[in-house]
Amino acid sequence: MKRMSVVLAAVLCVGVALTVQSAARPTGAIKVPAHLALELKVDNKPVAVPSGREITMLAGTYTPASLTAQATANNKGKPEVWSIKSTGPFGQLQQIEIKEGCTSAIDAGPPFTLKAIVYKAATSPQGKVVPIGFAIVGKAGEVYAANSLRKGQSVTTPPQFQILDEKGTVLTQGAFAYG
Repeated sequence: MKRMSVVLAAVLCVGVALTVQSAARPTGAIKVPAHLALELKVDNKPVAVPSGREITMLAGTYTPASLTAQATANNKGKPEVWSIKSTGPFGQLQQIEIKEGCTSAIDAGPPFTLKAIVYKAATSPQGKVVPIGFAIVGKAGEVYAANSLRKGQSVTTPPQFQILDEKGTVLTQGAFAYG
């Protein structure tokens, strides 16, 4: 028992003379353009990265949680905010690396490409049903959900389509359905 108390006293005396410094963790920066809203997974939780400016973050590899592209249009003198959201896949942004002493600039969003998705329904008799869909793809290969396109707080109406023959005659037309 005596021996233990002597050891503790020695540690306490030595501890007073020591200077404690925390080890600095390497940092880098990330810059998200003003037209994008980015959430990164940090400790498996989404964390918003401020848009339009460069911010310092710990160096490391991050995965996006979501990416929202935004644009403002002018309608009769009133600004209207349009937005569309991606929750993956994120294409070239699948992993975002922030290197020590460097700035990682995010480049995504418009121009968008619409890609038609056409396939024969497996349960369709004699191939008479052909589902048609589309994907909205940003310049980094990120895929946006069509049903997340918003004008202000409202979800926009589903897009219209026409199917034409080789002469340009409309064979059928309709609207895509969300869901």
